[in-house]
Amino acid sequence: MRTIRHMALMGVGVAALAFTMPVSAQDRVVLTLHPIDSDALVENFNPNNPTGPQQFMRDFAYEPLWIDNIWNPENDYPALATAYEIADDLLSVTYTLREGVKWSDGEDFNADDVVFTFNYAKANPDYPMAIDVYSEDTDTGSVVSAEKIDDYTVKFNLHEPDALAKFALGNIYPLPEHIWAEIEDPKNFANTTPVATGPWTNVENFSRSSFELCRNEDSRYNDENAIDCLRFLQLNGNEQIIAAMSAGEVDWLGTGLTDPEITFTPMSEFNNYWLPPGGDVNLQINTTKAPFNNLEFRKALSVAIDRDTIVEISTFGLTTHTRFPIGTGEAYATWIDEAALEPYAWLMAYDPDKAIELLDAAGFVDADNDGWRDNPDGTPISFEINIPNGWTDWINSGQTISENLQDVGVNAVVRTMDQGAWNDKARTGDFDSYIMWTNGGPTPYNTYNPMFNPRNMDAGRVDYQAMHQMRLPEVEDALAAFRSTADRDEQMAQMTNIHVAVAENLPVIGLFANPTWYEYSTRNFEGWVTEENPYVRPVVFEGTRERVIHALSLKPIARD
Repeated sequence: MRTIRHMALMGVGVAALAFTMPVSAQDRVVLTLHPIDSDALVENFNPNNPTGPQQFMRDFAYEPLWIDNIWNPENDYPALATAYEIADDLLSVTYTLREGVKWSDGEDFNADDVVFTFNYAKANPDYPMAIDVYSEDTDTGSVVSAEKIDDYTVKFNLHEPDALAKFALGNIYPLPEHIWAEIEDPKNFANTTPVATGPWTNVENFSRSSFELCRNEDSRYNDENAIDCLRFLQLNGNEQIIAAMSAGEVDWLGTGLTDPEITFTPMSEFNNYWLPPGGDVNLQINTTKAPFNNLEFRKALSVAIDRDTIVEISTFGLTTHTRFPIGTGEAYATWIDEAALEPYAWLMAYDPDKAIELLDAAGFVDADNDGWRDNPDGTPISFEINIPNGWTDWINSGQTISENLQDVGVNAVVRTMDQGAWNDKARTGDFDSYIMWTNGGPTPYNTYNPMFNPRNMDAGRVDYQAMHQMRLPEVEDALAAFRSTADRDEQMAQMTNIHVAVAENLPVIGLFANPTWYEYSTRNFEGWVTEENPYVRPVVFEGTRERVIHALSLKPIARD
């Protein structure tokens, strides 16, 4: 069988300099970063726990097979694999694993760990490992099996041809078989003594307000890694977080800003930011319940929202408009067929009179004369827009939406909550509406696949992207066709089918395109990603595998 072979020509891509290990804790080089808000840190380091721990543990402690450099795809970073082969029939991907890697307890890493990880995901479907395992019972999923070819070669066999499988398979974070084979309940396993292969694996100085993840003495990165420990702080809310950076307590953030030239950079000579265009933010509505299960209500909701006010005032002019009601925007502009979508552009325009017309025609009237519209069956409409505490720009946006809807007679209110509770509630699938970001990737498939994958809609493990919980078979079919070909024209045609289906059904309500939130301090470190040197995406949040490359590229500023 002919194969497409890809081998990375570079290693980690940072200077291979040797650093003398500190002799005392006081002399340690510590990078403080903030990937998630919380009211209190929890002693849980499970890399597949999405409520917080994976923000700390993935990439920095647990490594993926491959790190795609999304901004610079000609310069990917091999991680636990050094090469991959895509079969010509697109039915398998074979990875060559890196030899000589040790787990942090000294055990060897090899193909057995990778095969175990796949089989573990298959055996524990409620444990969110982000591996798309094929199920014969439901005929869903992608990866049929992981096959050990030799100690350092693993072949993943696919159910259907998939030109994009390498992106998902590269995102597998192997677990050490000799540890996790004994764990019968992985979802609730706290993993208080993590064993991993990354640059920083050792948990130290844990408290409810901070902890450190310190150098893995067996890591292959040690000769080039200048940072002894990563420090994570308990912080919650944009203002508190920005104050911490300005005081020199944090080095790397991804928080929302308000008038940054007034509220951020003047606070410290070391404060810096760059806000390149990012993914869209949507209003995720629960279409399994009234009134969101009514298309006419969803249309009315969309045209009732004053997006100009949200972009210009609520989000401080730092966001941008999204032209079409497709859940994504200008980040994927080259995939948009404007002629096909122009008939739906009206759904993104502020038109309260049209909203009233749509609501009246669909029977959403004030049946009991209490001043608020009711469902056609007479039951009252009253719902929440859930947003985490301290997310100023999103809270402002939610309040604008609430006021807009109240102006047309719909009783909607903003409810703020701790981010941990916000995360947990989303998973249940039992909520009214959320303001929510979208995932990004090399193609819009990476946004739409999690958004419309039916396995992401199961109660108790609803994915943030699929909170709408609306099955669209035409989208599922188009996604399958998209990944089954490497032909760009055919992919474009299938993406247009997806866009039209989303615009027709409005499972989510598009709001605006976020900037890529990125703030950094030059007080202690140099080597940061900048607009002039965008060597990787600079996002601090989990889901950006390149963030470990960013951290490894930083060097402490020399002091006299």
